[in-house]
Amino acid sequence: MLISHRDIDGVGLGTAPFAFRDGSLEDSLATVHAALDAGVELIDTALAYTRPDVESYAEAVVATALRGVANPPLVATKGGHWREGDRFPVDGRPETLRAHCEISLRSLDVERIDLYQLHHVDPEVPITESIAALAAMQAEGLIGAIGLSNVTEEQLDEAGAVAEIASVQNRLSYARPDDLRLAQLCAERGIAYLAYMPFDGGGAPVAPAIEEVARRREVSPQRVMVGWLRAMSPSIVPLVGASRPASIADSADLLDLTSDDLYLLGSGVPGR
Repeated sequence: MLISHRDIDGVGLGTAPFAFRDGSLEDSLATVHAALDAGVELIDTALAYTRPDVESYAEAVVATALRGVANPPLVATKGGHWREGDRFPVDGRPETLRAHCEISLRSLDVERIDLYQLHHVDPEVPITESIAALAAMQAEGLIGAIGLSNVTEEQLDEAGAVAEIASVQNRLSYARPDDLRLAQLCAERGIAYLAYMPFDGGGAPVAPAIEEVARRREVSPQRVMVGWLRAMSPSIVPLVGASRPASIADSADLLDLTSDDLYLLGSGVPGR
């Protein structure tokens, strides 16, 4: 899918684990470098992906890892949601979004953010106001493309009436396929769909059908789950949250599922 005039294929690297798991800076840097070595073309981060008393941890890690990289990947980040101790407030007011964008520009050490996403819709602020603020920053050259996260079809329609939307980032996995309809709608509209938590959080039990296909193909269940998502819609880019180099390297090794595989998996239709 095209995002900010770049053709993105395969998986993206999600960086929430950098902030929320007990890994070292060295582990996180190695994970980014492993992603690049595996051909990953998109790294997703957020202002909210940070540790207590740190302004923007994951963004700073990404900036450090990409320093000196000749052909850097597309970097996507998010604002309107941040960390205050153990709280994660949401604020979609234009002035807050601009302040958050400025923090992210500084943390990522860039003059323009490739893809800037509204992390959550603020129930107290019309989404049209939030998107108008992002459109203004886009016109100023601070951001390349506008994305949404954690949205409904109705909210996508409202946002699309204000500005061109390049991406939607929602939760989608084999275990939780409820949002497939929106992913397929995004494909019809030429909008990338960034699927976060593609393994349903990692700690969830793996579905027997996934295990069976993994056994037959002699691959990890994670590769099967990534393959299933990619088979469901050309708009889908699975975002693999990883804190170890081996994890992202495995997931980025794309598996094309056969018709027999998809039959075993129930073809992916909700209510299978």
